[in-house]
Amino acid sequence: MRAHAAKAVGVLSAVLLSSTQGAAQDANTEISFIFNGQQMLIARNQTFDANMVETFATPVEGCEGMCLAPFQAAAGVQTVGEREVLEFLTTQVAAGTGLLVDARLPANRGKGFIPASVNVPNETLAEGNPYRNDILTALGGVQTEGSWDFQNAYDLIIFSEGPSTDQSARLISTLIDAGYPTSKLQFYRGGMQAWAALRLTYVKPQS
Repeated sequence: MRAHAAKAVGVLSAVLLSSTQGAAQDANTEISFIFNGQQMLIARNQTFDANMVETFATPVEGCEGMCLAPFQAAAGVQTVGEREVLEFLTTQVAAGTGLLVDARLPANRGKGFIPASVNVPNETLAEGNPYRNDILTALGGVQTEGSWDFQNAYDLIIFSEGPSTDQSARLISTLIDAGYPTSKLQFYRGGMQAWAALRLTYVKPQS
């Protein structure tokens, strides 16, 4: 267990405190793994809801330009698809070396989210946010003499609503500016829109 995670539990939630382990099953059927002490199951069995797919595709407030995500969020950052996200969950997230990061604001995350993801909106890493350093520490950063060392930080896959927003790209840019290595960052461009359209399990909003 990483000491920095314990200090930032109020920021990224108690999920960072858990020791986890997981085992992948056939990605064409379902995957299961332990996260935050709970059994997680993701399968292609979610009831298809065209309204939810449309909801996730709607441009969000604050989106810049045409509100279309680039294919590559930044130079050196790999763009990944659903199979890579599933593998990441059952290996790095389950082992406690990676985090699946939802870049949306809480109001948008409330529409629905991928199980075992943690919420880190780009806005929380603004220079003026008093919790900025806590968040960077929770991600594995070590601050020394005004700069950040992310050598032992978590590997991250970052997602948001999907191709209709630039939230993920902006968060990735902010992390790189802070010193996060591009080799530790991946971009799931499909986001919630593609995830829901493929009927992969997601946490539904409370009715």
